[in-house]
Amino acid sequence: MKRNAVRRRFKEIFRSSSARLPGDLDFVVSARPAAAEASFSELNEEFVNALRRLSKSSAGELGGE
Repeated sequence: MKRNAVRRRFKEIFRSSSARLPGDLDFVVSARPAAAEASFSELNEEFVNALRRLSKSSAGELGGE
């Protein structure tokens, strides 16, 4: 039951973040057991932070940083 709750939360996070997601990438999310205890806002914050790290990483590879 907790796994489904985490899955629903991530689906909503993806839906609400769709404008910020690059269209040319596929995403695979592997939730850790602690995700079952995290609030929606905590999961969302971690997801947004991961997107920022991804953005900085890809910009560096392209010579942007």
